[in-house]
Amino acid sequence: MSRTRFINMLQKGREMLMSGLEFEVEKSMQSRKLADLAQWSALTSAEQRVLGALFHKYAGQTFSSLLPSEVWAKEGLSGAEAKLAFAMLRRKQWIKSVHKSWGECSFHIPECHLATLTLSYISRVDRIVEPMVGSVRRVIKEGKPHIAGELLHLLAWIDREGLPVTGKGTIHKRTVQKLSTLTIMSPEDFEPLEIAYDHKALYPVHVVILLDLLLCLNLVQQTDRGFEIRQDKLQQWIKLSWFEMHGEVFRVCMERYGASGSEMQHSRYQLAVLTPGVNQWFRVLCGGGNSGFQGWLHALAGWGFGEVGENENGEAAFRWLIDPAEFLNRGVDCGVYHVDRLHKQGEIHYGKFYVQPDFEVMVPPDVPAEVCWRLEQYCERITRDQMSIYRLTKARVETAAASGVKWEGIADFLQRHGQGELPGQVFVTLKDWATVGENVQDKQDMLIFATNPDHPEQRNSLFFYNGETQGLLQFPLMPGMTVDYDEDGSDYDAIEKSAWNERKADVPETWHREWRKYHLSTERQIAMQAIEWQVKLGIQKGKDTFVLIPHQVKEQERWILEGWCILDPHETASRTEWRTFTPEDWDAMRLILPDDV
Repeated sequence: MSRTRFINMLQKGREMLMSGLEFEVEKSMQSRKLADLAQWSALTSAEQRVLGALFHKYAGQTFSSLLPSEVWAKEGLSGAEAKLAFAMLRRKQWIKSVHKSWGECSFHIPECHLATLTLSYISRVDRIVEPMVGSVRRVIKEGKPHIAGELLHLLAWIDREGLPVTGKGTIHKRTVQKLSTLTIMSPEDFEPLEIAYDHKALYPVHVVILLDLLLCLNLVQQTDRGFEIRQDKLQQWIKLSWFEMHGEVFRVCMERYGASGSEMQHSRYQLAVLTPGVNQWFRVLCGGGNSGFQGWLHALAGWGFGEVGENENGEAAFRWLIDPAEFLNRGVDCGVYHVDRLHKQGEIHYGKFYVQPDFEVMVPPDVPAEVCWRLEQYCERITRDQMSIYRLTKARVETAAASGVKWEGIADFLQRHGQGELPGQVFVTLKDWATVGENVQDKQDMLIFATNPDHPEQRNSLFFYNGETQGLLQFPLMPGMTVDYDEDGSDYDAIEKSAWNERKADVPETWHREWRKYHLSTERQIAMQAIEWQVKLGIQKGKDTFVLIPHQVKEQERWILEGWCILDPHETASRTEWRTFTPEDWDAMRLILPDDV
């Protein structure tokens, strides 16, 4: 069978398989989206407004204090209401806190909520993705074969060759050069990201990203001796589907390699969740030629997640080769990311490779990672593309035989996972090659465990990326800084309510329970109390009732009150107007405390 005919046949089969698989993916994704949006919908109006304002301002970046009172006033909230809603959001873990070693506390919206909030607050953030008008004139950067395959290839190389470091803790220059050419990735894919890391003169950026990914996925650990594979994690990793690997890798890329700042983070998440779907071009507004975001698009192509194009007007266009929203909505508990096996159909219908008489092995993209890992033990990779080419070599087969793998086992593996019959000359030559090292078995146990698909190891018992693992890149939370995540389930709203009980004990109860007319000096005192407590103030004039968020009392011949008047207090999204009031503008007044205090 010719190579071209074989590739065409496999492509047709893959398309038929993916039609059913994509339906299951879409159904599962929609179910998770609805569940996440339902959790957001269950928040109170005040909580939704506070969360929306913080999301608009900071996205997932850290912040040290709540926004100014005028921001909350525009949301129709008093400072006290915002503070209590903030406490509830912390309790419900929509907001988390980080206590640094010197006692400073900062807050952030967890990454696992950003996709849902991007959908929930579409109107709050300027949109950077639009439907495509016209057609794509040219593809500027094609998507490379997926990054998970490159990680697998690199792991196999480290497993064979090792990756020691010098006395200064750096990788040998000659080894860095080998790593640089070992992968189809290139520095040009990621240089526009302007990633900060040590030893820039020694390490090309694509090598740093590959090693950083392995460290963050807990597949490799860095010791005084060098970079060493964590064999327990490796055995679980190679048993994942490519889809599951992509999900883990995509989350690392989203969190670590995009430019910091809320605007760029908003753009990345809009690109992930507000786009039309897989293989559909859309227009990207890069903010007047924003090189940082254009660099992100090119990096996504370098990882194999998408492709960059240009429309007929010379504007940037992009299309996904994977479904990013599916990867971002897989964390159930918004904590540690556990692998789940969504694609039951995909686990049953595995692709197969084709062994040619000239010892070349043609590997289509749907061959499982576990099979590709074992091929790495017997073959050299010649080319990598949508269809990868390996070649069986005498050196690799001899090494495997010296490690205790019998030639019959190699032949059986090639027969079971290959298309058609194993060519006769390949069968005979394998026996000759394997005989050379059959008496050496110094790695037998490890290889049997690594290549046995029926080993009783739990296939989904552990996680890989948890967002806290140290890699090679420089971040604001540098190594050596003590960080304590406040996730003890503290009842923050109960603490706030307890404080309110003490505050209310210091003023007459009628001030916040009854509408009354007071002496001019008492009314001024009530207004000042509302400002101190950052609560709303209600005033009545005849049959009209107004809700104010007072800002200040100005002393003139007769004192005046300035603040925001809520025009529609019963609406979900309130409108406010800055106004000035005098005591003659009301007949009765009272403090309006936050609900449930």
